[in-house]
Amino acid sequence: MTLRILLTAAVLTSSLAQAQTTIFTIPALPPKSSAATPTTPAPTPTTPAPATPTTPASGSTLPMTNPMLSTAHSANLNGPGSLRVGQATTWTFTLTNQGEQAIDLQHGACDVRFEVLDAAGKVVRANPTNTVCTMQLVITDVAPGETMDVQDIRWDGRDSAGKALPAGDYTIRAVFSGAGVRIMAEEFPVTIEN
Repeated sequence: MTLRILLTAAVLTSSLAQAQTTIFTIPALPPKSSAATPTTPAPTPTTPAPATPTTPASGSTLPMTNPMLSTAHSANLNGPGSLRVGQATTWTFTLTNQGEQAIDLQHGACDVRFEVLDAAGKVVRANPTNTVCTMQLVITDVAPGETMDVQDIRWDGRDSAGKALPAGDYTIRAVFSGAGVRIMAEEFPVTIEN
């Protein structure tokens, strides 16, 4: 090899190494279970209306363009009820199928979005719009009567500008918006401790 080829390879290798994304720079994590092979989505069943909230209060920063999932379901956040500022904490968005047909979602790795409200109902940590997300396909199949983890979300007790929020009571509001449907989770109360 010539010196010129070696120098070119060294420059390309160092710039590629600096441009890599790690799992810590992705805004949402995929579910813990292994993904199944993709299948043709089942037709949307016509069952009773969902049991979860349909629309957040005005001033929300969450995506609301997709129609609500028509299959009877409930969605919740599971995780700790308190955190300390600066300690990233994880909550899991879970979906329970209360209908009679399977819920089959083929979606992206960042389709669960969330915002945080203070005790007065003001959004203090908005849903970020300038995030980078992987082009990963996630398969979430929820059989009737089954509960599945959809995605994890992480929050460190800071506002949209990255400033530490004061101790007090807050509410996490999350929505799944992907696969052509929208699913609102029950609001989750959380306390920031000193």
